[in-house]
Amino acid sequence: MRARKGALLALTMGLCAPWPAVARPPETLACAIKAAPEGLDQKVADAILTPGTPEANGTQADLRAITDACAADQLLGEKQRDAYFSYTWGRMGRDALDGRLAGLGISSSLIDQALDIGPGNTNNPADKVTQGDLRIVGEALDKAGKPPASVTALGWQLITGWITATALMFDGQRDLD
Repeated sequence: MRARKGALLALTMGLCAPWPAVARPPETLACAIKAAPEGLDQKVADAILTPGTPEANGTQADLRAITDACAADQLLGEKQRDAYFSYTWGRMGRDALDGRLAGLGISSSLIDQALDIGPGNTNNPADKVTQGDLRIVGEALDKAGKPPASVTALGWQLITGWITATALMFDGQRDLD
């Protein structure tokens, strides 16, 4: 009898203790990606490359409606809704920019490795891309056999967009967890 009371007390105490934070499952994070109409990822990439334009603002509004619907389904609070939007904006941008970079012969994984960003890396919070970031990427490109001088203005714009999208995605994910 005492053993049962002890076990019951331990169980009750365990249920009252705070639960550790658990990362959201990937399918939860993918809700807005799955709900987005085809081509929205390309519009998000364009908006990351040219922020503040009427088109970019419209794309943000379109994606915000989608992320808000997913956030409501997941019972996210206001701060988490903003983080979820940031995560989705960055992730959709990365998805679209990856193909554009590859089309110019620039490896997105090389950028991730050079700056220690991307899946499995440090992903320090970033609020802007610096000249130091671009220098580090240039050095990595050079080591990989692609001279930085051979990268076009569009290529550098895509690299900057990739870094920005990555920061948004991982900052949003960090704020959700």
